[in-house]
Amino acid sequence: MTNASDLREHGRGRGLDSRSKVFAALACLQDSRDQAAVLESIRDVAANVLGSEEVAVFKVDKKMAVLWLYWCVGIDPNRYVCLDVAREPKLQRVLTGEIIVAGGNSVDKLLSIKDPVSALVPIFVMGAVVAVIVIFRLLPQKGAFDAEDRDVCRMLSIFAGSAILPSPILAARNSSKWS
Repeated sequence: MTNASDLREHGRGRGLDSRSKVFAALACLQDSRDQAAVLESIRDVAANVLGSEEVAVFKVDKKMAVLWLYWCVGIDPNRYVCLDVAREPKLQRVLTGEIIVAGGNSVDKLLSIKDPVSALVPIFVMGAVVAVIVIFRLLPQKGAFDAEDRDVCRMLSIFAGSAILPSPILAARNSSKWS
């Protein structure tokens, strides 16, 4: 596994050993050359490593204490335009930097919304949580997250920030002198 295309070709994370899962996710994010590619990498990691084809990124609006839908795949965007942080205690914890993953118990509710949520992953930029990745239902064959999946969520938390705020390094890498 060296890049995003290898990850997609391998398919849904099946057969990846624990270390390969983490390295595949990191390679997928590091290969991203622009904001759209980082979002596509989040989708690839969610589908091919974590086992979910339903994922959304919400931007944090601290003044209004809400999360606004920024990007999604596999869900109806009209249903989740905004999440009210005051009404969601687990979101309050995520905004402090905690990654929250549902247990194997299907009654475990991370959010008070209709669709099941498997994980809430903060996205950091310069030490601050600027967005949250919400991973919805897992594929039936997945079951539940394991320790390596939690490591992948940590990688997303650290490296997915350029999906929200493109970094100067990412911009420089896209310039002609880096090509």
